[in-house]
This record gives sequence, structure tokens and C-alpha cells, in this order.
Amino acid sequence: MTWLALAVLMCAPAGESMTATRVEGSVIVAGAPIVTGAVLQPGDTVETQAGGRAEIALPGGSLLRIGENARLTLSPIPARSGFSARLFFGNLWARVHKLASGETFRVETENAVAGVRGTEFRVEAGQEQPDLVRVYEGTVQVEARDGRWSHALEAGTGLRFRREAEGPHIFDGEGGHPFMEWVRSRKTADGVEPGRIRRAETRNPEQEHRTRERVRRRDR
Repeated sequence: MTWLALAVLMCAPAGESMTATRVEGSVIVAGAPIVTGAVLQPGDTVETQAGGRAEIALPGGSLLRIGENARLTLSPIPARSGFSARLFFGNLWARVHKLASGETFRVETENAVAGVRGTEFRVEAGQEQPDLVRVYEGTVQVEARDGRWSHALEAGTGLRFRREAEGPHIFDGEGGHPFMEWVRSRKTADGVEPGRIRRAETRNPEQEHRTRERVRRRDR
């Protein structure tokens, strides 16, 4: 089985909480069901059952959405600040706000590392199929752990891989994909319609900066 790790290093106090801003169906944390508004801490494991889905707001305004039949563990990072999360299986969508200097957002699997600098993307980890990364906005650099291959994925491209990568492919936005249809059903806090392929020229850094500052003021 290939496991997927989502490692997120943000300039926020270690142990800062996250919020489940949307919970549908059966979502379990620490052996108990949670509801919308639940506060999550580093070390929590989020498990969605059939029909269960969750949205998690991260410090700084970034957002995660988790599909059904998934397992995601939020773990503290021993160094400096921030947190990490490991997706063992299932679907994960993320929208990462423009990161400040020193902030990083990495996605790791058993076989590859993906580096992100403010983007929207989907990751799928399965027990029988290769892992999948698809980028809706921004750039994701995916590299084999042993350095055998490296691919820069722009908006509208994706990559399937285990130890070897099949090579980047073009996709059309995944219309009709059940998980992505759910992701599209709710706009983000900055009014963005998720799940649309956006080329670099359509990004609005000024709007993202305003949203980021608004979130920081709210969290004080």
C-alpha cells in the first residue's frame, strides 16, 4: 500500500488549532463523530465513512476538503512551527493561499515529493491504483524521492505515479467526478469557485492578500 503525506509548514504558533468548517455525514475524530465547528488539533486523525465529507480551515486561510472513505492524520512538526498531515487513502483537495517568505506547503508520498507555492490541487491516494496529483491553479513540482524523475505541473495538468511516473497528462476539469462536484458545491471564503482550471494570468494576488489579512485579524 502506498501512503500519502501532506506536510504543511506555516508560520503559525506550534499547536495552533484548525476548524472543521463543514461536516457532512459520518466523520470521526479520536473515535467520536464531529460536527461543523469542531476544533481540531495537531495529532488528530480525521476519518470519513461512506458519504462522509469534511472541510478544514487552516491557520492563515488555506483550506482542505476531504472526500468520503478517507483517512487524514494531522501531526505536529517537531521543528519550528506549523503542522503536518498524512493522507493514507482517499481524496484530498487543497487551496493554499499565497505563502509568505519562509512558508512552504509540501505533499509527500512514499515515492515522491510535491512542492507548492500557493495553488489549488487535488490528490488521490488508493490502495490499488497509483497516486494522483491534478493541479487547478498555480504550480506543483513533483519529484521522485530517489531523484529519478521530476515534473513541474501547471494548471490543467496532472500526474499518476508510484515509484515511476507515467508522465504529465492534460485534464479537462474533471466534470462529473463525484468528489470534485462536491468541492465545487461551495465557494471559498474569498469568493473563488473551486475546481476550475485557472491559468497564471487569472490569479488575483491582491485579493488573496486581503483575504489573508482578514483571516489573520479574525483569528487574533
